[in-house]
Amino acid sequence: MPSSFRLALVSFALCLSALAQTPTGEIRLRLKDRAGLPTAAQGTLTGPTSSHTRTIEVAPDGTLDIPQLPFGIYQLHLAGQTLEIAVQSPRPIERSLTTALPGLSTTVNVVASTPIGALDIPLADVPTPVQTLDARTLQDTNAIDLTDAMKRRLNGVYVNENQNNPFQPDLNYRGYTASPLVGAPAGLSVYMDGVRQNQPFGDVVPWDLIPKIAIQSMELIPGSDPVYGLNTLGGAIAIQTKSGLTNRGVSVNAYGGSFGRRAVDMELGTGKGPWNLFAAGTLFHEDGWRVQSPSSVKQSFAKLAYNAGNTAFSLSGGYAINNLIGNGTQDIRAINRTVGLNHGYNSVYSIPDDTYQHSPFLTLNASQSLRHGIAINLNAYVRYTRTNTSNGDINDDSFTESLYTLSNTDKNTLTKAGIPFPTTPINAANTPFPYLRCLAAAIALTSGITTAEPAEKCNGVDTDTVNRQHAYGTTAALAWNTAHNKLSVGAGFDRGGLTFIQNAQWGYLNPDGLTITRVPAFDDGSEVGDDGTLDDSRVNLHGVTTTPSFYVTDTLSWKKWVFNAGGRYNHTDVDNHDRLPRAVSGRPGLTADNKFQRFNPTAGVVFKPNTLLNAYFDYGESSRAPTSTELGCADPNFPCSLPNALVSDPPLKQVVSRTFEFGVRGNPDGRIRYAAGFFHTINNDDLLFVASQQTGFGYFQNFGKTRRQGVEASTSAQFRKIGAGIEYTFLQATYQSTQVIEADSNSSNSNATGGEKGVTDGGLITIVPGDNIPQVPQHLLKVYTDYHPLKKLAVSADLQAIGSSFVKGNENNLHQPDGQYYLGSGKVPAYGVVNLGARYTFSPHYQLFAEINNLLNQRYYTTGQLATSPYNDSGAFVAREFAPYPSGDYPVRNTTYVSPGAPITVFGGMKVSFGSH
Repeated sequence: MPSSFRLALVSFALCLSALAQTPTGEIRLRLKDRAGLPTAAQGTLTGPTSSHTRTIEVAPDGTLDIPQLPFGIYQLHLAGQTLEIAVQSPRPIERSLTTALPGLSTTVNVVASTPIGALDIPLADVPTPVQTLDARTLQDTNAIDLTDAMKRRLNGVYVNENQNNPFQPDLNYRGYTASPLVGAPAGLSVYMDGVRQNQPFGDVVPWDLIPKIAIQSMELIPGSDPVYGLNTLGGAIAIQTKSGLTNRGVSVNAYGGSFGRRAVDMELGTGKGPWNLFAAGTLFHEDGWRVQSPSSVKQSFAKLAYNAGNTAFSLSGGYAINNLIGNGTQDIRAINRTVGLNHGYNSVYSIPDDTYQHSPFLTLNASQSLRHGIAINLNAYVRYTRTNTSNGDINDDSFTESLYTLSNTDKNTLTKAGIPFPTTPINAANTPFPYLRCLAAAIALTSGITTAEPAEKCNGVDTDTVNRQHAYGTTAALAWNTAHNKLSVGAGFDRGGLTFIQNAQWGYLNPDGLTITRVPAFDDGSEVGDDGTLDDSRVNLHGVTTTPSFYVTDTLSWKKWVFNAGGRYNHTDVDNHDRLPRAVSGRPGLTADNKFQRFNPTAGVVFKPNTLLNAYFDYGESSRAPTSTELGCADPNFPCSLPNALVSDPPLKQVVSRTFEFGVRGNPDGRIRYAAGFFHTINNDDLLFVASQQTGFGYFQNFGKTRRQGVEASTSAQFRKIGAGIEYTFLQATYQSTQVIEADSNSSNSNATGGEKGVTDGGLITIVPGDNIPQVPQHLLKVYTDYHPLKKLAVSADLQAIGSSFVKGNENNLHQPDGQYYLGSGKVPAYGVVNLGARYTFSPHYQLFAEINNLLNQRYYTTGQLATSPYNDSGAFVAREFAPYPSGDYPVRNTTYVSPGAPITVFGGMKVSFGSH
């Protein structure tokens, strides 16, 4: 063994010995409300030096144990009160505390200044209106996942259910989105324990991979805060997970209810000495309230942590195996019909729309406090995600084709194949679901006849994808924490790779009007299209995204003023490699290497004359580099069906957002709290997904400027038995540049105004400054209350009132129905949803709960889009229903598709806890 290595081992052993000999003590706290019931709360513990500041949380049974504390004077800030405790011996110090606000959760009062939590900044010192949720709120609202609680309790947050699966929502804040779907206007970054959850493929956020049962707290940081890295255009979400230090004991939560819902959440927390362990898991299944829309979620999480003296580290990991069916939007006419196939509120357009994914991950966090308030923080992670999808769609290219009358060539082909066919003429009246011409074309294609046309004669297509993503990275930060200044300097390296494979197979729509029967023909370049090029939607893309970065942030307190400044530099390299042979396909290749770099600054100030008035101003810039997906789908001559058919990549620019906001807030620990503010964000070179003929069909392009601005206001009151709050956001999201885009299903497009209504090929619309961005409501109102009529009974209720919005495809806001070629308003109406829940605590060990979502059973729609439809008003499939124009182009019917919200849903169960849970 080399002498230098032996010397390092001896030095390391001496350090461990010194740590082991550091005298430590323990604080044990018992927290109750004024009714005498144990209650949970969160706060901070400040130690002998500022480097000992940490966030602490009292468990639901009112207990908090904080071991391994070096001797010294500590201040405990909890439930609006401050305790000073002297730790001077190994003997545990026990304290009891009664909250000033009985029976109600106390919100988190500090926020991490960086993704890896190098510093804890009091909320009153942050120059933006940060919002928080904790594990208690997740429990009290009976939310099935984090997004469910956020949309009900956080101001400015709303959900678009484009996929229409409870675990696959588009979460939106201030008009920016964190979505599991490629093509959504990404603009929120999401972190869990310092690890970025936005995936390399399209910056998507798979919400179903984030285990709700493991969440300790979360913070919603508004604005373009560059310290939180790429894609923080409108805000960042930082999630912290539980540990065995603050969540001791065993808890089992089992519930069931409407639509076959049944689930079990389990968690275990334990510890001995400086070591602690937390483990949790979720099993969830429901049949779904829509036709053939089940969901199955299996999540697990574990964290092993060590806390001793000035040293702390944790190793956490998890594994999820989920199978989700989300059947998307439906024609508003089908929803309103009472007869025919696929009608009613729970109907779907076509099936399947199946997403199966599994993902293991590991995360390491470590911190070491040094002298003079200096600390070193380290984060490292590795993650793998595999996603398989299978999507059955109706082929819109067939709507204007002759699908009924068999040609002589068709008859000969079918005869040779031994497939019988009618001798009488075939038409839409006697054959509502044509398939023989599709079969004939497929058989001819397999015989080597490239002029066969299954792409036009088959009215169905099934698309299968495999997406393998791996990501790893590390971040290191040096924090200097003094009485009046908090400085953090850090650097990170993130690398993500993806392999995306797609294949599409033609088929025909079955008489059930839902499923597709596949035929032996593929969209793989074996067929020559009408334009003379090969029809080929295959994809075999390998992409690698590498981002080194560094950041700095500093918070200076001076008397009644707090000043904040910082910035981050990102250098992103997106290297795409096309694995398809270009000699086979007529499309350009995807291989390209794109580089993006930028330094983004931020600065803010807070003025605190007293607790009743706290004024703030903040300015920040952030950026988002185009992803492999967007770069591969940026050519208007070769549009994509996302995440399908990636094509060549004309250069895209990175998006740059600039935000300023100001406001006032006050009385953070009082019975009545308030906040009000104004925000203004400009996106330059925003990325716009331009829809084409078919749902999800189009391409990405840069769009000059977009603006999101508005007003946020909230107030809350908490008294002995009741607490309530009201939140309102006025949100104005508009285009600020003139742009011509394709919008074939919009009644104001160039084809319609030129006299060829309903023609879905090359119809253009002009967006002008001031037009509203689709899928963004202007008004959001939320009201909630928590009431404790009895000592052991808690009742909660909340109302979400969301304003109307335009649907995708109506970017110019000018679509108008004509009753023939264009149907539906092109808008989603305003809606309101009321939820009611109750919990009865028999003892600290047993609790019953029940929840009624959509109490008034309202029919409502969260989002929508304009697209073509082959169905008439009676729900019958009809191709070439309308006569052609003199140009030879056939018109088709275009309609408004909407995503219906879940009807009244009732579920309930029991929670059993032992130990400190």
